[in-house]
Amino acid sequence: MTTYLSAIAALFLSLTSFTAIANIYKWTDKNGQVHFSDQKIDSVQQEVIKPKSHTSYWSRHDISVEAVDTNLSKQELNKIVEDVNLVYEFYDRVLFFDFYKTVPVKVLVLKDKKAYYEHLRERMGKEPSSSYGVYFPQDNQIIVYMQKERARTFRTIKHEVSHAITDTVTPYSPSWLNEGLAEQMETLSRSGEQLRITRHMENYRWINPPEYREQLMDIATFLSLPSKNWRHQLRSGKARLQPQTGQFLYFLLSAPTGKSFVIRLIHKFERGDRTLSYYHVDKDYIGGIKSLEINWRNWLSGETEKHINF
Repeated sequence: MTTYLSAIAALFLSLTSFTAIANIYKWTDKNGQVHFSDQKIDSVQQEVIKPKSHTSYWSRHDISVEAVDTNLSKQELNKIVEDVNLVYEFYDRVLFFDFYKTVPVKVLVLKDKKAYYEHLRERMGKEPSSSYGVYFPQDNQIIVYMQKERARTFRTIKHEVSHAITDTVTPYSPSWLNEGLAEQMETLSRSGEQLRITRHMENYRWINPPEYREQLMDIATFLSLPSKNWRHQLRSGKARLQPQTGQFLYFLLSAPTGKSFVIRLIHKFERGDRTLSYYHVDKDYIGGIKSLEINWRNWLSGETEKHINF
C-alpha cells in the first residue's frame, strides 16, 4: 500500500497573527490504496483531515510524503509536517537563515530496513553505507525506513531535513557543521514559546565515559579537516566522529559564545566562504583555539545540560 501526502506551503501559510491551514483530504481508491492530498477531487469520496498545528509563520517550503508498503496514521503524517516546519523555524529563528528560495522536502518512507537497503542499492548502483536515512540532493529526496521504534524514524526525518536546508541554502558549509546541526535536529521540540534541543543520549553515551573522551580527536585537528577527509574518517570508523560532532555542536549551542561562533561560521559559508573552520576560530571565538579546546574539555568533564532552550 502506498500513502501520499502533498503539503505545499499553504499548510503553514500565515500572513496575519493567525495560521491559515489548508484542508488535507483522505480517500481510498478502487485498489484499496489510501491517498492524502491538499486538493479537493469531486469525483471521489474524500474525508477531510485538519492537522493540529501550533501558530506558525514558516511557509517557505514544499513538503511531500510518500509511504510504500507501510501505513502512516494521520497523526504521524501531521507530525512529519510539523517536524519539518520546526526544523525550518530553528534555522530561521535561532541561526537567522535567510530563506531566499524554497527548500523542497520529499520524504519517502519504506516499510523496513531490508526494503530500504534494496532501494538504495538500486538507486546508487553500489552497496550503501550503514544508515537510518539518507538525503539525495539531486532531487531533494529524503529516504528512510520505518523502524521498530517508530519515533526514531521521525527523528531521522528531522535529521535529513537539516541536510536538505544546508545543502540548498549554504552548500559550502563543512561536513562537521552540517552533520552536527543535523544531530541536534533529531531532538528538536517546542517548549512553550521556545524551541528546545535535548541531550542526544546515544552521542552522550559514546563519548561521556572518561576512557572514551581520551580517544576523541583534538579540536584543532577536528576543525582543520576538509570535508572530504572528514567524511573519509567517518566512514572508516577509526574515530568517534559522529558522536563527537553531535556533542561538539551541543556544547557550542549551550553557551552564548559558542552559539555566536556557530552563527558567524554558517553565515560566512552561506556567503560562499570556503576557508577551513580552524582559521575562523581566533577571530570568531573569544580566546581562540586554545580557549575553545579548554572549554570543550571542561564541558565534557562536567555535568552536561539536559536541555537547551532558544
